[in-house]
Amino acid sequence: MSTTTQPTELHEQLNAWKEEVREVKEEVTLMRERLEQIALSKAPKEVLSQVEHFENRLLRQREVADEMFHDIKQSAKKHSDAPSNVQHDDRPVHDYSTLQNRMETFQKLYMQLKGEFNHFITSQG
Repeated sequence: MSTTTQPTELHEQLNAWKEEVREVKEEVTLMRERLEQIALSKAPKEVLSQVEHFENRLLRQREVADEMFHDIKQSAKKHSDAPSNVQHDDRPVHDYSTLQNRMETFQKLYMQLKGEFNHFITSQG
């Protein structure tokens, strides 16, 4: 599938995604710090089990965020020297539609994780 996107719009969208991924990475760091505080508070085993669960999920979220950031940067780099209209092909990093779908999935999964994490944290307070 091939679509045409204006370079300015594409550039703005890619920059917005990079900023969003940066924010997710910062939030994940803060969440991990909060889990560390809970782990050091001599919490019951059930709570420590949940802490470990969230530590693993946050670690994976960070890995996915790093991958997304890299792929967005690669896409931006590919299109930086592009002519006035950019033709996208089916390659995952360079295909805008695929990258957009990946970003939507990234956003959805992160919001679910954040909601579950916040519920856990409020149940500890």
